[in-house]
This record gives sequence, C-alpha cells and structure tokens, in this order.
Amino acid sequence: MRQLLVLFVWMLVFEAFQAQTINLSDSLRHVFRQRITPSFKFDTRNSFITGNAAKFYGIKAGLSFGKRFSVGLGYNFIATRYSENIESNGIEIKNAEVRMNYFAPFAEYVFFQRGPWEIGTNIQLGIGSSFHRYSQNDERIIVNQGRVILYEPIMSCEYKIFKLIGVGVGFGYRIMIKNNHLIEQQFTSPVYGIRVRLIIDEIYKLYQKFNTGVEEKNQTP
Repeated sequence: MRQLLVLFVWMLVFEAFQAQTINLSDSLRHVFRQRITPSFKFDTRNSFITGNAAKFYGIKAGLSFGKRFSVGLGYNFIATRYSENIESNGIEIKNAEVRMNYFAPFAEYVFFQRGPWEIGTNIQLGIGSSFHRYSQNDERIIVNQGRVILYEPIMSCEYKIFKLIGVGVGFGYRIMIKNNHLIEQQFTSPVYGIRVRLIIDEIYKLYQKFNTGVEEKNQTP
C-alpha cells in the first residue's frame, strides 16, 4: 500500500513538471510581493524507530506569502507509545518509554497549482532531545536525555476543501544529523503522513462577507 501511495505522488510530481516550466528565482521574487497572512497547520507523520512503526505529531504556525510560500516554527513529538527495557545507574528498568520532541523552523514552497490541487516541497530543521521516561511511585522520571538535530525534506500533495481547509499527504525522509548516543534506537527513517491546514485568508474573506451581509440586512428598512 505504501509503495502505491509513493508511486501516485511521484506521478503527480512528474505531471507538474511536465505541465509548467519553473523559473525558481522569478517565482520567488513574485511570491515575496504577495500579501502576508498567518498560517496554522497540524500534521501526522508515520515513520520508524529501529524498524518499528512510530507516529509523530506536528503543530506549526507561521506566515504565508500569497499562496505559494510559507515559513514558520513547529513543535513535533512522538505520538506512539514505544518502550524498551533499559539499565540506568545499575538499575534495570522495564518498559521505559522512548521519547523524542523537537522544535523545527520550516519552509514550504508550492511549485504547482491547478484547481484545488497543490504540489510542493517542505523542509524543516529540528533541534530538540530524545530520552527515556518511566514512572515510579506515581512520579515520571526522565533518564538518558540528550540533544538531537535532524533534517526532514518532504514532498507533499494537497487538496483544498471549499477553499477553506487543505488536506494532503506527504512523503520524505528524516535524517539525524546529531544523535543522542545514550539511546541506541535509530530515528533516521522514511516519513509519510497526512496533514490538515486551515487557509486563514479564505476563512477571513468568508467572515467579512458574512458580516457585510448581516450589516446590509440590518440596514434594510
């Protein structure tokens, strides 16, 4: 199933490049002249930790230039409960959770638009920590905490619903630039997932239209 989804996305990407010639420098100059609006996103990304399936959640906020380029900051964390037996200070600990969370500046560029469809690229550079966490006497204890730095390039395809909500899929790779040597688990992994985006400028236009209609109705004798 994953292979079919990957093939589908790459077919869309190929069609995008065939459909239009991209002059990146000219496109970006035009993009930065566009109106700036706030952007909020929530995404779920599936990946692997040492071969075991693991889901990550991401909450992102930033600015969009027109409808082509977005920048901002996101917070990401492991949503799947994944545990292992470890030893800390000579004490054996069973079912210690493997956790990782990180903040990540991101940039996203939409290079193809046709009707409700969009195809773009997204990159983020994450800085955070990974650690083991377990409970003892109703207290959460963190051990083996260390810094991590990672890089995630992702190709995404999105469909707009009523121009208000963007729902899409993405495929990419997580590359661990710096690992926490206290944890043996491997976080470098393919990444694929689903995201939901609120299109703030369209929601605001709808709000203005609704308010204008209410005011006109109230002014009608």
